[in-house]
Amino acid sequence: MTKAYTLAQSASSLMARAREMTGIDLLDSDAVEPLTVLLKSFNEESRLHQAGTAAMEKKLLRLLCNRLRMQRDFAAHPEIADQKIEAPIVICGMGRTGSTKLQKLLAASGDFNWLPYWQSHNPCLHTGSRSETVAPRIREAEEYCQWFDQSSPENKYGHAIEAHEPDEESYMLEQSLRTPCFIGWSELPSYMQWLAGQDLTAQFTYLRDLLKYLQWQGLQSEERRWVLKCPLYFGLEPLLLSVFPDACLVMTHRHPSATIPSSCRLLETFHMPFTHAPIDPKAFFEGTVAQINQHLQIRRMHDDIRILDLPFLQIVQEPLTVAGKVYNHCGVELRAEAKQKILEWDNNNPQNKQGVHKYSLADFGFTESDIEEGFKDYIDLISRL
Repeated sequence: MTKAYTLAQSASSLMARAREMTGIDLLDSDAVEPLTVLLKSFNEESRLHQAGTAAMEKKLLRLLCNRLRMQRDFAAHPEIADQKIEAPIVICGMGRTGSTKLQKLLAASGDFNWLPYWQSHNPCLHTGSRSETVAPRIREAEEYCQWFDQSSPENKYGHAIEAHEPDEESYMLEQSLRTPCFIGWSELPSYMQWLAGQDLTAQFTYLRDLLKYLQWQGLQSEERRWVLKCPLYFGLEPLLLSVFPDACLVMTHRHPSATIPSSCRLLETFHMPFTHAPIDPKAFFEGTVAQINQHLQIRRMHDDIRILDLPFLQIVQEPLTVAGKVYNHCGVELRAEAKQKILEWDNNNPQNKQGVHKYSLADFGFTESDIEEGFKDYIDLISRL
């Protein structure tokens, strides 16, 4: 068995280090409890390898530094809160359903705000001055992307992380310290158990404030609607809508006999830079079943929630058709110029451009009957699309 390493610093010492690094003498009391639980879970359950321990410590320090910088700037500039986030398009499908392609198609149109990875990685001003150069923030994100690609070369077959390309906001949700997004890097059962008792609205309010902050910095436009996407939103729609009440929800769909093993394989590549420990396919399967059943229950109980359903094959094969449906769902005109840009992006980015993401149910101990039984109600839903 490979040796497991632990994060040497406590929550208090990590937070002190973040204050030293930023020169911001604020006590981030809201971070203490989630950071303490998270560190304990990493140290006792994740089996981080040596390089992964150093990388995770660096990641947590980056999140804490960004939290301090954001608190400094909101205190100095309360007008940031007045920025408008109107009717964002939120793609809520589970992972491996075509949600990333849909996000990138819409981003290519030129009609919407979208997040390049570097802004998710480092959303906060270093000095507090809007005139500062963003070059150090970009450079750090580029270095991280290069390190991640070298540490997990096959990750790009499933989800390449590129500093200047559209990516999901899960990396910003992590800054809230109250989000299931951390399971992307290692197994964290006790943190997830603690999180189940927390109000996950916190991650959405934090996201809203970060989007306002990016607009105030001049990195995004208050005049454009956002395209957002994260594979952990389904089942949380009422919480999301409590923060973004006019959001346009789009659900991407694919048969779970493909999405479950594909997601498990992608998790392996995401965990690789941090831990040698195997993923827990059974826990992932059970968690996804519970989450999709919660989503289905929300649909039954809240028929006032409008959701546009899009099947995977249509996203892959008919980009203009799906774009037209999204634009219509959101009350936006799909102009000829935007159509051309969407087609150009699609032509330049064929499926498997980076390489083939290989997986099978058997690789993770699943059978077709497991899928049919666990996802019976969801399969019934997508069979009618």
